[in-house]
Amino acid sequence: MTATLEPEKILKDLRNLWIDLGRETDVAGGVLRACGMTLVVAAEAGSDPQDLRHTLGVLMHNHPARAIVLRFRDQPGLEANVFSQCWMPFGKHQQICAEGVEIAVGDEELPHAAQLLLPLLAPDLPAVLWCRGPRVFEDDAFKPLYSLVQKIIVDSYTAADPYAAVEAVRELRQQGRLVADLSWTKLTGLREFVASLFDAGSAAGIQAVEVIYAGDVPSPSAIYFSTWMERALRGVPVALKRGSEGPRSIRAVILKGDHEVVLKRPDSGTMEMYCGGKMRKSTILRSSEEALMSEELSILGLDPVFDKVLLGGDAPE
Repeated sequence: MTATLEPEKILKDLRNLWIDLGRETDVAGGVLRACGMTLVVAAEAGSDPQDLRHTLGVLMHNHPARAIVLRFRDQPGLEANVFSQCWMPFGKHQQICAEGVEIAVGDEELPHAAQLLLPLLAPDLPAVLWCRGPRVFEDDAFKPLYSLVQKIIVDSYTAADPYAAVEAVRELRQQGRLVADLSWTKLTGLREFVASLFDAGSAAGIQAVEVIYAGDVPSPSAIYFSTWMERALRGVPVALKRGSEGPRSIRAVILKGDHEVVLKRPDSGTMEMYCGGKMRKSTILRSSEEALMSEELSILGLDPVFDKVLLGGDAPE
């Protein structure tokens, strides 16, 4: 349904949405309204609305929220509609639903979006801003939205300049914003694998590290990973080196020392370790957008490891 952009009218539409859901459901247990936070999604112009709606539907199962989707568009003006995401847990007889508001916003109206969103936030619950695309790294119009939320989630992989994007994330943190980058979240499996080598003593006596990347420049994940290695191995030089053409990614990690260890990533879900003439293959869980976002929404507080990667000695212990 199309709504005028008076917050009171949108909230009334949400109330009517629940009334309609209650009337229309034929489930014995009725409808349970679920909301644990507000998730504001800034969606790029031209992005697939059905794809985003699917992603939100998956996220709502473990992180039910009032979703507010800001969908950028080229033409001026504002339009809004309300929607629901419903599911029925296996073996249950009650339908669970989360609510959402989708707002189409033109460039001229974006700087004023925060005034509209403030009354729409679910009261007394945390709020998260997910900037889905590169525009957050290019447009100061996002800044008024930052004060509305407790956490900002970006993906620096979408930015044209990875170094500038990582620096922008660092600046947000230096300003006191709680910020997460999905390019860092993607490293969870790789970091756990490398940490297990340290715990097992397989990486003892490391004297130098090379992080081999594909692409014209390192991906933000490669930049973050090399910095993480520098923090973990104080005094050990860590070099980023270009290895091949293709999409920006980490292709290999070489740990040089008493026994050289080479970690290769033939694809995003596989890790091959070469050491002493032997090869061991391991599986690393592939990270879908839904899985990455679910991981970040599970931790609304500070990530101390990422904080030290961003701020170094300035990060709190």
